[in-house]
Amino acid sequence: MSKFSERNQRITNGVGHIELLEVSNASFSGPMRIANDVVDWVSQGVAYIGLPFGFTLPEDVSGSMPRMQLAVDNAGRGFSDELERLLPGTTTMAKLIIVARDTPDRHEHVFWLPMSSVSISGATAQATCSVDEITRQSACKQIANPFTLPGIF
Repeated sequence: MSKFSERNQRITNGVGHIELLEVSNASFSGPMRIANDVVDWVSQGVAYIGLPFGFTLPEDVSGSMPRMQLAVDNAGRGFSDELERLLPGTTTMAKLIIVARDTPDRHEHVFWLPMSSVSISGATAQATCSVDEITRQSACKQIANPFTLPGIF
């Protein structure tokens, strides 16, 4: 068992952990890197801006896909400028990285979350994290009909 797991299973953890979030989309100028803290962090040579964020865990409802809500503080960080560049049909991915505070270069857990329904209200940016939108996409991106492929008819 790793030191990270051992410390997290104790009643008191003197070190703690930090959540790092990388949000990327083809239409962004570059990935947004956020640390769930009030100070900036550096992990593996990459700088993360300190912005508090949180998740609302999905509800267990039968017949529906689980959806998690992500809320990020948007107080003057230009987060909305990047979100306004979103192109239709592109997938926004969030990479959640868990690191220990004493060893931020070692990524203990990494989770990939596809994001949809991104909205900004006041000082908070919210997004829904779910694979529902990806699993509902058509297997064929181009349908053969006389308008899209006239040469085969």
